[in-house]
Amino acid sequence: MTWLLVEDDPDIRNFVQMVITVWGETPLPFPDGRTAWAWLDSVESGNYQGDLPELALMDIKMPGYTGDEIAARIRQTAPLKHIPIVLMTAFTLSEAEVAEMQRRAGFDHLINKPLPELDHLQKLLYRVRDQRKATQAAPAAETPSVAVAAPPPEAPAAAEPVPTPSPTLAAAESAPAPEQPSALAAATPPAPKPEPPAATPEPTTKPAVPKAKTPPKQSTS
Repeated sequence: MTWLLVEDDPDIRNFVQMVITVWGETPLPFPDGRTAWAWLDSVESGNYQGDLPELALMDIKMPGYTGDEIAARIRQTAPLKHIPIVLMTAFTLSEAEVAEMQRRAGFDHLINKPLPELDHLQKLLYRVRDQRKATQAAPAAETPSVAVAAPPPEAPAAAEPVPTPSPTLAAAESAPAPEQPSALAAATPPAPKPEPPAATPEPTTKPAVPKAKTPPKQSTS
């Protein structure tokens, strides 16, 4: 893997170049922003025939073009716009300045000088590289959506037959409900029934029945 290295301090550049080689990577070094900018011209024109870098490590303050300006151009160069970019600086920047520079230049990480220990520097650079690769691979790994045919429209449900009530039931339903006595009628006691006229007592004295007359006896003489 080729790594782009742009650093105007020769001691730092030579040291980082040696370390990159020890890690098994191939450095592509430039001593300042002008030479790096000219190299980008050759990449855009198609004249550069070497291996393109897969990571960029650049100082910010350099003669000619600064590291953040080169980073912004890399993001506009089609063959390089997706590579991870790490900037280095010996100056103290506020969080607002870093955020504004990152928005403008599109770099991935900022390292303060002096550089950290080699083990930490190696882990940091490979982590930034892997995070950028994962971000690029995520959209490609998404499964394309498959259009699902819509089910055919369902036939309208048949109307359920309305049951015809039987004549007996219809007559019973149509018959008027028996009237309920009103509360006033229920509370009014019924009128007393008239008593029948007293029977006329029969006379206790029975009429005399005439006794039958006995015929006179006839004499036998």
